[in-house]
Amino acid sequence: MLTIMRTYRVLLCLVAACLLCNCDDQEGGRCGTGAPVSSISPGLLPDAAAGQAYVQPLAYSGTYDTEPTLVWSVASGALPPSVALSFSGASAQLAGSPTATGDFAFTLRVAFGTFQHEQPFTLRVAATAPLVITMLSLPGSAVGTAYGQNLYATGGSGTGYTWSLAAGTLPTGLLLDGKNTVLSWGSFTLAGNLDQSLGGGRLGEVSGICASRNQPGVFWVHDDSGAGPEFYAVNAAGAVLQRYQLSTTAQDWEDIALGPGPGGDCLFIGDVGDNSAVRSNCRVLRVPEPVVPATPGSAITAAHEEFWFTYPGGPQNCETLLVDPATGTPYLVEKTAAAPRVHRFPMPLSTGWTSGSPVALVQVTAGGTFDGTLTGGDASRDGQRLILRGYSTAREYARPAGGSFDDLFAQTGSAVTITGGQQYEAVCYSHDGRRLFTCTELAAQATAPIYAADAAGDSGSTTISGTPGAAGTYLFTVRVSDSAGNTATRDFSIVVQ
Repeated sequence: MLTIMRTYRVLLCLVAACLLCNCDDQEGGRCGTGAPVSSISPGLLPDAAAGQAYVQPLAYSGTYDTEPTLVWSVASGALPPSVALSFSGASAQLAGSPTATGDFAFTLRVAFGTFQHEQPFTLRVAATAPLVITMLSLPGSAVGTAYGQNLYATGGSGTGYTWSLAAGTLPTGLLLDGKNTVLSWGSFTLAGNLDQSLGGGRLGEVSGICASRNQPGVFWVHDDSGAGPEFYAVNAAGAVLQRYQLSTTAQDWEDIALGPGPGGDCLFIGDVGDNSAVRSNCRVLRVPEPVVPATPGSAITAAHEEFWFTYPGGPQNCETLLVDPATGTPYLVEKTAAAPRVHRFPMPLSTGWTSGSPVALVQVTAGGTFDGTLTGGDASRDGQRLILRGYSTAREYARPAGGSFDDLFAQTGSAVTITGGQQYEAVCYSHDGRRLFTCTELAAQATAPIYAADAAGDSGSTTISGTPGAAGTYLFTVRVSDSAGNTATRDFSIVVQ
């Protein structure tokens, strides 16, 4: 009787799922609403530290998330040594004390009967100590007296720290410095070479690259139109994970960016190249970010939207596309030896902006310092920084405290020593904003290399400063996070006389 009831319940779930979602795939397919049928969360695993206890809960959500006999397994790859997977129904966990450092890539599988959902993960194991705030208490102050006190942190398995107020209230007139500053970048080293086995020059002139936020280790690239309307999922070593195509044309694709769209993250592709400045209109394409399959297959046709536009000052050449991660607003930066112009789309985006009825872009005040002939750029996933590069130079810009995304283009920025000397046209941040990746065209040499650089760790401090305006005892909690997602908190009080 129990088996019959369970079978009946499964059949009801299947019927309901089909009616509600009109799903096209029982392995992590997408519903008519654009929401995934099956997923394992979190999609990004926090880093572990070698020799230290690591426990990360996992949860499956989907058609069978109430089924107590779900089976979890490692479908491919390998967990770090001494880390094991355990599970019970829709819940599971990774636990143990890893004994080796490095990046461990693996795919988890959740199965019930003939159904299975697979999802790739990467767990980084670093040789570091736990993240802690070292300051134990803070001195008091007096109304009208200037106050300044540093807080320090050590440890963690990522690089760099981000500080925030987790609870409570600072004394009136005091602020916690969020350190919205450019980063110090290390040397670029070879990460890999883009796979040329597809032939036809499909990745012989890579002109854009961006990193997936929800699929760590996945990068999206496209050719400079010679291979047609196609884009590719690759890894940092240059291996092709999947090839995609669009039912359109490719006049001059110059850059690719990741940003929010209807239903989740989307890829934005700029068909904006115009070396002779003669195009009466150009377009940006928006594609819902695909879920990369565990094994590469034949080319997949992806859905897309098109947004046609004109520049208010007439045609111009452009090779840099950026997207505000908060609003999904596309920005275009001119390629010119003079001061480049910056334009953004009016929002919301509309498919009513066609080739015959393009929208006029909005010019952004761009009074900052720019290198000449910009060929690519990217915004960090938190929207606090952006990187712009030319053939041999690059510059990073930090958003001023309280400023808008537009304000980034009014900053002086900081020069980044980047790989150059060839025709480099693509640059991006990693999913956590702590690595830079750049690649060049095959035409410049025998291979198409990908180079990467890590951000140096900061000083591990923040400042509470200002002039208190009211007496009292103020209780609050400070949180510090590193780039790997580790966090630490500490409760403080400041007495203002």
